[in-house]
Amino acid sequence: MNPNAPEPLPFGPWWEAFRRLTEGEDVPIVPAALALSEILQGGRTWAGADARLRALEHAAERTSASARDDPSAGAQGILQLLAREGFVGDDTSYEDPANSFLDRVLERGRGLPITLSVLAVHLGRHAGVPLHGIGFPGHFLVGLRLADPEPIVLDPFRGRPLDGAALDDLLARATSRRPAPEQQQWRQHLRPASGREVIVRMLRNLMMHLQTAGQLERAAAAQRLLRLAATPGDRGGRAVG
Repeated sequence: MNPNAPEPLPFGPWWEAFRRLTEGEDVPIVPAALALSEILQGGRTWAGADARLRALEHAAERTSASARDDPSAGAQGILQLLAREGFVGDDTSYEDPANSFLDRVLERGRGLPITLSVLAVHLGRHAGVPLHGIGFPGHFLVGLRLADPEPIVLDPFRGRPLDGAALDDLLARATSRRPAPEQQQWRQHLRPASGREVIVRMLRNLMMHLQTAGQLERAAAAQRLLRLAATPGDRGGRAVG
């Protein structure tokens, strides 16, 4: 791509907003995700996204009392809230770019592992549940107490908790290798993902899915956003889920 070429999809204010959101050490995930949605959809985002998000936040706040008493139950409560509100993983049209746009996930109730996890972490904060996003290979997850002997790990895409055996299965599918269960290799991947890592992974997914959909101008815009968001060590590579 010619670095001197004009920006595709000319939404100057949103480009500048995305630059500001991603220039600091701590990248706010939801605002950055909504900004990239504005840019990559040419400003044609779902008008009801903000109201829908506020309603979900209020619903999460109503669960806060139980969350403080039992973090595990609180984490499960976030999954149950998403299920009650109709949010599910999109198995039938997984590569649809709409699954990576947070406003469309709010509108349709379907998304990728990473977008549903972003929503789960956001709602967890409103419920007093300190969930972290987990950049697990091939399938984004959420969890808390990740360094504990018995960490709490949840899959918002499937709406279920995961134990060590299930994490072994996920890792085997992502790496095409089956580690010995006693090695517990999945533990090395249970670390909180930073806001920058989440946005970079979302944009890598979008680049692939927009290219697959034949939306080459928007894929090029996603690549430009990726360059804005990525630190030098993050550039290149692929991510799924």
